[in-house]
Amino acid sequence: MLRESIENAGDSIDLEGLADPGCTQIDGIPHSEALLRFTNAFMGNDTELLAETRATLAKEMSPEALVDAAGVASNFQRMVRIADPTGIPSDDLMMVLQEDLCEKLGLNEYISAANSKAPSWFKRLVIRLFGVPKFKKILKEKSS
Repeated sequence: MLRESIENAGDSIDLEGLADPGCTQIDGIPHSEALLRFTNAFMGNDTELLAETRATLAKEMSPEALVDAAGVASNFQRMVRIADPTGIPSDDLMMVLQEDLCEKLGLNEYISAANSKAPSWFKRLVIRLFGVPKFKKILKEKSS
């Protein structure tokens, strides 16, 4: 969804850095350095570092942006904690939409990736021809 939203806005961003633990900045994402520091602290156990990165993010962007970033990080953390242990698979449309991204980011290496079975070549073809364009059209309409 993130990638589709970025493309829908007419932008292009290399998201491969998200899979690199050493990544400190992603070109094309404003304030990515502060956002990545906050995200790493959010996922860690160092409360002092988390407090420091929260203050930096609020100063560089805004207190409202900090709340938004914390909300997004918390929501993703919650979704993963629910989806992984219950084995919720991705549906066929999402599997097709995220194929290349999962490969780039190494997401297929996670144990939970086995919960999602790849659609057959014929189903992937049908989804690419009809499902993906429809999804992008709906996303574009909702974004407008």
